[in-house]
Amino acid sequence: MKRRQFVGTSIFAGMPFIMRAEEGYLKPGETGYDQARQLFNSDLSPKPAYIAACRSEEEVRKAITFARNENLSVSVKSGGHCFIGSSMSDGSLSIDLGGMSQRVYLPESKELIAGPGVKLGKLYDVLLPQGRILPAGSCAGVGLGGLALGGGYGLFARQWGLTSDHMQRVKMVNGKGELMDSKDDPELLWACRGGGNGNFGVVTSMEFQTRAVRSTFGAQRFVVRGFSAKKAVAMMRDWFELAAGLPEPIFSGFVFNGRQITVLMTTSFTTGGPAFRKAAAAMKRIGFGSKGGINSPTAKALARYYGQAGPLPFYNVSGGFYHGFKDVEHASGEVADKVMGTGGLIFQVNTLGGAITRGPDSAYPHREYPFMGEIQAYWQRKSQREALIANVTALRKAIGAKAHYRNYPDATLENPLEAYYGSSLLQLRALKVRYDPDNLIRHPQSLTS
Repeated sequence: MKRRQFVGTSIFAGMPFIMRAEEGYLKPGETGYDQARQLFNSDLSPKPAYIAACRSEEEVRKAITFARNENLSVSVKSGGHCFIGSSMSDGSLSIDLGGMSQRVYLPESKELIAGPGVKLGKLYDVLLPQGRILPAGSCAGVGLGGLALGGGYGLFARQWGLTSDHMQRVKMVNGKGELMDSKDDPELLWACRGGGNGNFGVVTSMEFQTRAVRSTFGAQRFVVRGFSAKKAVAMMRDWFELAAGLPEPIFSGFVFNGRQITVLMTTSFTTGGPAFRKAAAAMKRIGFGSKGGINSPTAKALARYYGQAGPLPFYNVSGGFYHGFKDVEHASGEVADKVMGTGGLIFQVNTLGGAITRGPDSAYPHREYPFMGEIQAYWQRKSQREALIANVTALRKAIGAKAHYRNYPDATLENPLEAYYGSSLLQLRALKVRYDPDNLIRHPQSLTS
């Protein structure tokens, strides 16, 4: 078979590399394969049978046809940040959408047309100079496709809603190799607003409504150290109570790491506003210290939360959705003991609610929850890995949440589809049969036909 040259894009370095393989698809042992299969989580080492770096709808369709002819499953990668590596399932044809990173802002309609492979940092580079933003996550290297299809939340979600709530149109090549447009099939848009991660096909283009963002962004960190486990639980309880009453433009995150608790509060206004000053004063009464608020140009402020650019080893899972402290109170003592006694273990809770509760009809089923937890583990030495993973799993089981965020997948969940999709699961399963009857698009936690 004739071999041809295929130009892709390196996920982390942003530099071009050359793929040479039959049909333009890399396979194990070929130059570039190991680089192309590298995910953000360096603890994972996926081994897809082929990697297809697609740059157009037509190349996606050809890849789907190739997979069908070779009796291969298809997994889909936009940014490679999936906690459990579902975007490059072992033995699959992994379609890498990093080359489909178009982002076009339309000034008249204030809309954004974007490819699934565009990274958030590059997206903000286009929108922020226009005074616009798409409410999304904070990590610059996350691919828009995976984020939006699972929901997508961040510092602006309480004020304006999820990333998927702003999705107005989507195009997808389904498991049969057919190009679909939500303009002709409204159920496709419903499904892709929170239920589309690697389930039905390969999304090739998305359209979003953007929001006007202020030129200044305010933030303040509050820190406490040198506390007992009992005191940590009390401060967690107090934070939950305070955070439940925050106005929608204010986001807060509670980060419990070792013997330090950090609370972040941000606002799309300034830290000098009355609501923010009232919340800051309450934080100090709880016992947190702070060096004061910072008001910066929005682009500069958001860049502080862009995160590490390259791969690193970690084990992160969803801690579940919560109505309030009562949902974690039974496990709060164990959380405090394990986090304070295990270096590298983090328990984090972020505020949701607000505009999320008023979002459009969609597959995202968890709108009623005002809080979401995440359990994280990072290590620098392999000798730390086993104990950290065991503690993450122990805390997730101790909390025992039934509802979980699809973008924070956990390979150890007993009923992952019920946890991720809740009341939307029945309709999503019906759409899976319609869009991908042969179950071509699949990974270990995907819907099945």
